[in-house]
Amino acid sequence: MSYTRRKFLSTIVISASAVALGSLAGCGSSSKKSEPIPTPTPEPKPTGLQPGEMYFPQSLMSGDPKSDSIILWTRIEDSITSDIGVQLQVATDQAFTDIRVDEMLNAYSGNDYCLKVRVTDLDPYTTYYYRFVYIKDEVQYVTNVGRTKTAPASDADQQVKFAFVSCQDFVGRYYNAYLSVLDNPELDFIVHLGDYVYETTGDPEFQTTDGRSFQFTDLEGAIKIGQGSNTYYAAQSLSNYRQLYKTYRSDAVLREVHENFPMIAIWDDHEFSDDSWQNVATTTDGASDEKNLQRKQDSERVYFEYMPIDHEHASDKTTEFSQGELAITEDHLFPNTTIYRDFNFGKHVQLLMTDFRTHRPDHLIPEDAFPGAVVMDQNTTTAVIAQAKGIPLTHALAFVQATFMPYINIDAPQHNVLKNVLTDIVAGLYKADYMSMLGDDAATASAKGATMAASVVKGNLVIDYLNEIIKQLPDSLKSVYAIKEISADGLERGVAYFTMGKSSLFSKFGSRYLVLKDVFDLYAGYRGSIDPASQNAYGDKQLGWLGQQIATSTATWKVMGSSVSFAPLIFDLSDSRVSTGIPQLEGMLSSDAVPDFFKNRFYVNVDHWDGFPQAKVKIVNELLSPAGVITLSGDVHSSYVTEHPVSNLTGQRSFGFTASSISSGTQGSFIEDALQNMAASLAPDSAEIFKALSPFFNLLTKTASMRDDVPTKLVMSELWKHGIGMVTANGESFDVELHQFASTGDVEYVTESFYDKRADFLEAVVVSNYQVLDGGLTAI
Repeated sequence: MSYTRRKFLSTIVISASAVALGSLAGCGSSSKKSEPIPTPTPEPKPTGLQPGEMYFPQSLMSGDPKSDSIILWTRIEDSITSDIGVQLQVATDQAFTDIRVDEMLNAYSGNDYCLKVRVTDLDPYTTYYYRFVYIKDEVQYVTNVGRTKTAPASDADQQVKFAFVSCQDFVGRYYNAYLSVLDNPELDFIVHLGDYVYETTGDPEFQTTDGRSFQFTDLEGAIKIGQGSNTYYAAQSLSNYRQLYKTYRSDAVLREVHENFPMIAIWDDHEFSDDSWQNVATTTDGASDEKNLQRKQDSERVYFEYMPIDHEHASDKTTEFSQGELAITEDHLFPNTTIYRDFNFGKHVQLLMTDFRTHRPDHLIPEDAFPGAVVMDQNTTTAVIAQAKGIPLTHALAFVQATFMPYINIDAPQHNVLKNVLTDIVAGLYKADYMSMLGDDAATASAKGATMAASVVKGNLVIDYLNEIIKQLPDSLKSVYAIKEISADGLERGVAYFTMGKSSLFSKFGSRYLVLKDVFDLYAGYRGSIDPASQNAYGDKQLGWLGQQIATSTATWKVMGSSVSFAPLIFDLSDSRVSTGIPQLEGMLSSDAVPDFFKNRFYVNVDHWDGFPQAKVKIVNELLSPAGVITLSGDVHSSYVTEHPVSNLTGQRSFGFTASSISSGTQGSFIEDALQNMAASLAPDSAEIFKALSPFFNLLTKTASMRDDVPTKLVMSELWKHGIGMVTANGESFDVELHQFASTGDVEYVTESFYDKRADFLEAVVVSNYQVLDGGLTAI
């Protein structure tokens, strides 16, 4: 569908200062008085009344609590196609004897019958109860009673307790982790750091359809991915994205969580597409053009429809909204989207929710980057190293000649024959990938392959990659064209994508994952020097807002919600690594059983802040540490406690807490599979060695951060468990509990539901406690 400049969803604003203010319809308030409404039946009894759940299948929820307002949400479902009238009641007691809001509202078909209401003029730090009522054929159908809570007044000396969560894949998995949240009813609110839904129905890389699953009803509107038995679908249409939220909220525990706690949410990538940036998906790793404005806008529209985010206030932070309808048009959607916003909870906590996905640039190594292409020639590499190390150019040149990869200019006349042969071979490699990855027919794949090969087999190319191709040529072809492996003698040296670990034409490995750290840092710094926007993940406007908020905040604790982690996730298998202290492990890592290629430092994931290393250091050193900001993060399906460097300006430092996933596969399992796949293609004999490393992942990532040139240290690293975090903040300390449980073992705590065995599950949860007090971090 194409958007016009029309309203697509409106948050209706209702004041709690008066009861029964009149009917508010979707195009504004109606002058017609509403008819008196009998008190709804709170719990329909088996007397012939239909239960309310059949008309409110996603129940209700609340979000974005302020000291005087809250967002309330529900969705009604009936067989009629016209707009549906719904009654909202808000009270200070669960029995609804003290009703503060009693309004008739309209849920519109154009909004998929979602209804979002901002209730204003509420009292600070007060628990409210709310419900929605649908009257049909003189029968009242009522939702479950929701409980919500406003924030403390800005000057209140009030302790605040909240949970932070992320990454709740539905397919084949259950939300047992939320049972720890429900076991703490005193929580004031929940922070959701993204990946509330996942856009795919069964991605074989991380989802299993054993157990609960679903298929899109609008299959024609979805994106078909993969071939044969590995075929699955990703959301694309408005209907697809709406079905995701409806499916995920079919989970009883998730509904129960929403019924009991207000939620402050931001998105990460899966609300649109995995590892996306702006309106570009990365599902096919560059094999196809995945830039899709309509898909991005549809995903955002549905997020605004289904999540209790005050998106109008996020978009316009200066306006004091009053009673009435507040419209949002496509002008508020990408590329103009704004969801970053702040919350104050008394005088001790200011929460800053940031947006990493909407404005960020592409990954520094594109998924379709030609591995052999030189991105820093010898002169450039020498100059960059001389500046970075503070050494003379002659010393830097000697280092470059001894360290980096030799290259040739394939366009030089003496390489004409080689270029023609390589172009044909590379065209065939592209053809094979187009057929296997996209399902192109031979003719189409051949034409696309020829075009791609002609565009990449040019300029400076490293011989390490070219020689790998030459090795695979038939001897007869080598003989006819007098082709042999290229000697490195006398060649200039520099940095290519192959130097950073990219070995395939279309791949996330060597692009978004498992990138050689040291040379990547060098290249990232070079790119940032000539194009500052290449590391500007937040965009200028958001970064300015963030700096202003931090600089002017008077809160005891300035807390930043970031969908992605600031923790360094590094594997250091180099000879310069910090010892793990385990002789058997050290002996294995030093042995010839580990191929030379793997004896390096790797960034495990450069889709998060490790992918913008210089920008990350700048934000930490100039914004976070000087003000002692505490970051809360998710995304990476693992748990970390991080300690950033002390600020030279203030003597304070920033700390970070990353909680693992609610249900999505752990980072440990991802790394294990990735290393196995890389070993199988690059060094098959080493596969067993990497399998033996799995039990040491936690230790390896922690010791990797202990190198002097890694400024942020991991105090704790856990890659194999799921879980959630909880925070208790007051005028003295900032306390964090990490509730974690094993993903595998004798009992499957993710793929099996413990909704009816809650005590059994909670016994399996291990709680780790950390405290920030007087500028220091302690495990308690």
